[in-house]
Parts: sequence; C-alpha cells; structure tokens
Amino acid sequence: MMPAVIDQRIRSGFSKAASRYDRLTDLHKEIGNELIERIKNVEFVLPLLDIGMGTGWFTHRLTTVFPDAMIVGLDFAPGMILRARERAGTFKIVQGDASFLPFKEGAFDMITSNLAYQWIEDLPRAFALCRSLLSKRGRLYLTMFGHDTFRELFAALDACAGKKSDKNRFAIRRLTDQQHIADALTAAGFNARHVQAEHIRVHFPDMMNLIKWIKGIGANALAKDAYIGKDLLLKAGQYYNENFKDLLGVYATFEVIRVEARR
Repeated sequence: MMPAVIDQRIRSGFSKAASRYDRLTDLHKEIGNELIERIKNVEFVLPLLDIGMGTGWFTHRLTTVFPDAMIVGLDFAPGMILRARERAGTFKIVQGDASFLPFKEGAFDMITSNLAYQWIEDLPRAFALCRSLLSKRGRLYLTMFGHDTFRELFAALDACAGKKSDKNRFAIRRLTDQQHIADALTAAGFNARHVQAEHIRVHFPDMMNLIKWIKGIGANALAKDAYIGKDLLLKAGQYYNENFKDLLGVYATFEVIRVEARR
C-alpha cells in the first residue's frame, strides 16, 4: 500500500486529468524543454530517474537526449501511469511516491523532475532521499512552481472575501518559496546547489478560465473544508479583470524555480 504522503485528493486529481493533461500543459512542456537544454551536454549519464513523469512526455524526451542510458520514469497517479505506458518501450515505468522511492542507494547518476516537487510537503526528507539514490558523481536537476505562482488569484480572492473567517474558509495552499527550497537542499546534504527563480506571465481569457485550467490539469489544491461560493467568484473575477490585465488580456504569474544540485 502506498503511503499517503501526498494528499489523496492531489493523487486522484492528477489521475483523473491524465487523459487531457498533454493538451493543457504547453507551459509544462516549454519549461521541460528548457530543462532538457540544461542537461543535454552531461556526458556520464547511465542510469537516470525521472520523478513525477506524468504522462511520460518529458521522460520520453530524455530518451532522445540520452539514447544509451537506462531511464526510469516514476509517478504516483494510476491514470498517469496508464498514459505513460503508451509511450513506454524506451524507458521503464514504476508507480511510486516521491517521498518513498523504491530503489537502492546510489542507483542513479542523474535524477530529474519537471514541475512535480511543489506537491511535496517535506522537501528536506524528499531531497535527502534523492541524494541517497545518487551515485558519487550524481546530479539532481528539477523544476518546480514556487510561492508567487497564481499570486493574482490569491490577491483577488483575498480582496473580495470580506471578513477574516471567510478568507480562512477558502484557504488554498500556497506553494513553497525559493529560500525554503535552498534550505531543504542544504538540510538534505547536497554539497553544491544552485537555485534560481523566474517569473513567467501567462495570459487567460479571464479568471474563471484560469481556474478551469488549474482544475483541468488536476492541480486544484483547496483545503478539505474549503468552499468558494458563486458570489465570491463573481466579485473576484471582476476584481481580477480590473487589476490584473494588460494589452494582451488577463494574466497570471507562474514562479518557476530551477534547481541543480550535486551530491
């Protein structure tokens, strides 16, 4: 039985989104391609583990960059595993949780992950596990969304919520920040580490389309007792349109954090 380190609602959300995930994740692919550019000249890679592979798009790209490497893709969502198997053949597939990786110590020369670790609550433990799986020359390369992601959405909901008790009612979990990630790598024992953040502006027709996109990729992360009423959504949508719009339309900020660490 898989430990419930990642909330079962998140696991279920991603699993249900698997069939439409590739159509909705152009941003993920753009960030993944940039990650490929950063690692493609690494020469010593033999065994390689990709954590949070989703439908296997990024993992499959790795096989074209490192055709002689033994590549393993891992994900926790059954729906994603099924989709990834459609691409399999050039890489192996394992269902597992990023906080309980079922591999031997020192098994991999490289561990990669594209936009998955923002869902891990105990990053020091998860990074320490990665480090234990790396060979002496091993490297960790990953991207993850950071705290400033969807900051406009949070601001709109907060501005329109009214009293404090209402604000607590829709407490959407904010993602971790750059400093916490850097501290987690240090706590995990990585000797060399580089953490860089970039803010990307993505345009949507309106706030509701942004929310639909979030739900569409399975990334809805409301608290268990959270509730956002129709009236609040209407008010927040109007506020969003008035305050977070440029010549190209309504926008949302994505903070992309890129990590490179050496064992």
